Amino acid sequence: MKNFQSIVMIILFSITSVFSQEKEILEKYGITVNTLQEGLKEGEQAYTFKAKDQNGETFDLKKALKKGPVVLNFYRGSWCPYCTKHLKNVQDSLSLIEATGATFIAVTPELADGNLELAKKKGFTFDIVEDSKLEIMNGYKVTFDVNEGYQEMLKKYERDLTKINAIKRATLPIPATYIISQDGTILKRHYDPNYKVRMSVKETLSVLENI
Repeated sequence: MKNFQSIVMIILFSITSVFSQEKEILEKYGITVNTLQEGLKEGEQAYTFKAKDQNGETFDLKKALKKGPVVLNFYRGSWCPYCTKHLKNVQDSLSLIEATGATFIAVTPELADGNLELAKKKGFTFDIVEDSKLEIMNGYKVTFDVNEGYQEMLKKYERDLTKINAIKRATLPIPATYIISQDGTILKRHYDPNYKVRMSVKETLSVLENI
């Protein structure tokens, strides 16, 4: 009996230790752990939406899917160097993505003015839409509230999320990527709380070329 109790205690300690380590890592990435959503999964139906792009035109996911698959990317904002680097890689290979019949769309909580400025500065020709009420982010379950420590760090660099974001809240998406088939099924997703890790263009093209 004592041996059994000891084993149970060891297991419980291990689980608690792993959770504590995971929580610490997530908090390092600016995540308030109890607000983190788990993201839509592969095989589930994509959340459809209409939203204004950087040019004030309406992007309609349902209409885009009638033309071909859609690559949907969530990014934190123009202030994030990891986001802009990833989007630059996409732009450099955009012709290859579009050659598969696919559409690439980027979604951010940032104000539309910031999106337009970013597109002009970096030469982005794909649509960037402002998720002004977090409806798209919540639809794909990629939302989290930014913890106070990370907010204060960003403010030192004059990046106040309560001013940059359209909804005036310090809320961000996991920088996830979803590849959606024409019937609205999520074929592939990249979901990683580590904002330094993204779905590569090579992997994106591999999926698209095999649809």
